[in-house]
Amino acid sequence: MNHEAAMEYLVNSFGQGRKKGMDAVLAALAALDNPQEKIKIIHVAGTNGKGSFCAMMGNILEEAGYRVGSFTSPHMEKFNERFTINGEMISDEDFARHLSKIAEISGQMYEDGDGFSYFELLTMLAFCYFYEQAVDFLLLEVGIGGRNDCTNVIKNPILSAIMAIGFDHMDILGDNLSDIAREKGGIIKKKCPVVLYDDVPLVYNIFKEIAADNNAKVYSSSNISLNGYKIGLIGEHQRKNAQTVVAAINVLRDLGFSVDDAHIYNGLEKTRHMGRMEIMGENPTIILEGAHNLQGAEAAAYNMQNLFVDKEITVIMGMMADKEFDKIVNVLAGSAKCVVFTKPFYDHRAADPKDLAACLTKDDRDVYIENDCTKAYETAKKITSADGVILVTGSLYLVGDIRTYIKRDCGLSQQ
Repeated sequence: MNHEAAMEYLVNSFGQGRKKGMDAVLAALAALDNPQEKIKIIHVAGTNGKGSFCAMMGNILEEAGYRVGSFTSPHMEKFNERFTINGEMISDEDFARHLSKIAEISGQMYEDGDGFSYFELLTMLAFCYFYEQAVDFLLLEVGIGGRNDCTNVIKNPILSAIMAIGFDHMDILGDNLSDIAREKGGIIKKKCPVVLYDDVPLVYNIFKEIAADNNAKVYSSSNISLNGYKIGLIGEHQRKNAQTVVAAINVLRDLGFSVDDAHIYNGLEKTRHMGRMEIMGENPTIILEGAHNLQGAEAAAYNMQNLFVDKEITVIMGMMADKEFDKIVNVLAGSAKCVVFTKPFYDHRAADPKDLAACLTKDDRDVYIENDCTKAYETAKKITSADGVILVTGSLYLVGDIRTYIKRDCGLSQQ
């Protein structure tokens, strides 16, 4: 199949495919000669910070001369962003070629056409592509949770990393931190070192218990000093993410991989991450921040309050309907003078902007509702002074749509 046919097959997997589970994925991978067993994998879980970890880790390892694959989600503007090697996206041709092989195997296993799920297909494609490309490391980001996530078919990663834990996907993972932590901790493997974002004692202790049961050595990020390092990513929370990254690099050093302090310094300083406190314009300042759960919203609000003191802030907000938007809306609105509620073009799961607006508890600000997110952006520009700030937030899908619009229609060249 060509790229267009491959994308159609993938999109159809939303409606026709069903999650088959790890045994089925392993059977398909066996037919593909088990590429996942032939790659050095760093497995990354967590509610927030996975993408930032992969971005910083990838840059440091690239600085050290390694060929680094990254499998992350979701994408911001182009689907191929989910599969990168040293920042370069998979080609349309490679994407179609690998998905064709997987589709053929799926057809043999499930003749009724009820094949693998969307994310199962992507995960298998990632293993095939990165093995073929002979990467030195694969940064493998969990989709949802960890224990039952199809990325967890891997048996022997060289390192696991678990980032900040909060409340998200509670219909799947549980409605309390203990249950969520046990799901995330399911990526911890026997005798495989694990690096932990040290934040909540309850969560940390659960991870330590799981690690002890698996004879896995635990490395905490809390004792990592960042003195002398510059963090390219904006926000106080990124310093804690960077501590976890440096802890992971130290584990790789202990395992015999060569990474100098200069590589860490340059990698951290150069790292940029689309849609995470990303500055996309000036006069007014335009910030893109895909805060899509309560923990992420609190971090975003804290950063905005501390970085833009006494600035007039306009918030453009859109969210998915399955998020806790009744709690998140007021956090993200913060001290904004104006809020423009909208939704992304991918509105299959999007919350109605009117429902978001109804959650506001303060009535002393200007509120606008615009279903078209590009018109929402134009509205925000009209009502925000040149020395003000526009924050686009609430959904990575929304951030991606507006990022594309800014680049295409406003002449900006940021990548």
